[in-house]
Amino acid sequence: MPFIPLGQRVLVEDVSEKYNGKLLLAPVSKEKPTLMSQVVAISTEIVGPKIKIGDTIYRSEFVGQLLNVDGKVYRIMNIA
Repeated sequence: MPFIPLGQRVLVEDVSEKYNGKLLLAPVSKEKPTLMSQVVAISTEIVGPKIKIGDTIYRSEFVGQLLNVDGKVYRIMNIA
């Protein structure tokens, strides 16, 4: 099932401890890991080359809302 966010939002999948293709970014410590997510879907209302599907972004720990789509856990986040 395709999922398209509404408004100025993107759907991301957490990839904090995965290899990103160029270098392996390990968490600095167990208390403050590097939080990375990969963009899976983008709202049609976002204009311009700000972000595209497949981009890896850094995020804060509690940003976005968890969402379960087809048995996988994603985050939906505002882009502003």
